[in-house]
Formats: sequence, structure tokens, C-alpha cells
Amino acid sequence: MKRGPISTGTATVCAIGIATVLIIGGSAVLLLVPGEGAPDAGPALTLSALPVEVVAGYGDGGSAEAPVIRISGTQDAINLTTCRIYLIDPKGALYEVETAILRNATLSEGMTAYVFHLPVDDLPTASGYWITDEPEMVFSAAYHPGVHPFSPGGQWRLVVYDPGSMKNRVDQVLQIT
Repeated sequence: MKRGPISTGTATVCAIGIATVLIIGGSAVLLLVPGEGAPDAGPALTLSALPVEVVAGYGDGGSAEAPVIRISGTQDAINLTTCRIYLIDPKGALYEVETAILRNATLSEGMTAYVFHLPVDDLPTASGYWITDEPEMVFSAAYHPGVHPFSPGGQWRLVVYDPGSMKNRVDQVLQIT
């Protein structure tokens, strides 16, 4: 049996297969999650329409050193009850932020919301990360013994996604220790 050159159809299938493997490999490299083997990206990423910072809250045991994320409202108001809010820890684990007390669901200019960590034993399905606009929840023992530190320490990413506009209203990496 005499062998000749490969057919055009076989060459096309091979080219498509090779291109697919290269695209998948390139995409995997580009989509590395920070903290999962990616090199240090330098200063914190800021793609936020709202001012976000880490402040000291009232910690469990009475300390004033528990980290709390403060989101300050601007003229571009957002409805926190319709947005999806996520935290990504330094190891790449994703946590959905639950709603604690929101006296005003719309975060606008002059208003502030806080994201804090408080595991709740009777709500095992809750992530333990909460958002509130009630300062007493994070700066006093009025509602609980105190907030817990974010664990593990390092670069945490906060994402507030607005499904109405299909945009991230907040996408910021914060150093939390």
C-alpha cells in the first residue's frame, strides 16, 4: 500500500485541534487568580466607582483592631439589595456577602456601608461575611460581641456586581491583615 500526502480535510482538522490547544493554554495563563501562583501585581487593583477602604471595627473581645471594609456612596447611587456582592480571599476562595441590616438599600452620596466577618453558628449556609449600613453593627457590641478578623490575611478582592447595568460597580483589591 502506497502512502501519499495527507488530505486537505485531515490537515484542516489537525490545524483546528492545534489552535484549540494553544488558545486554551493561553487563556489559562491569562486567567490565573491572584494568590494562586501569579506573580505579585504590585499596588492594589482599583476599578471602583465607589471609594473603598479598610477601617478598624469593634473586634470580638473588645479590641478596636478588627478589619472592616467601608464603602462610601457617591452621586452615582447603587441599590445594594439588587447587587451581588462577593469577596475573594488571598487563596482564591469566593464568598458571597450576605445582607445584615440595611436601613437604606440605596447607597448614595454621604452614605456608608460596611462589609465585615461574623460567622453565625445557627446559619451554617451563610458565608459569614455581611454588609450593613448600621455603624453600630461594626463599631460597638450593640448587636453581637464583636466582628472577627478576615482570615487569612493578605490581599482580598471586593466585587459589587450590578446585574441591571451588567457592570462591576466595585472591583477592588484591599490589603487586610
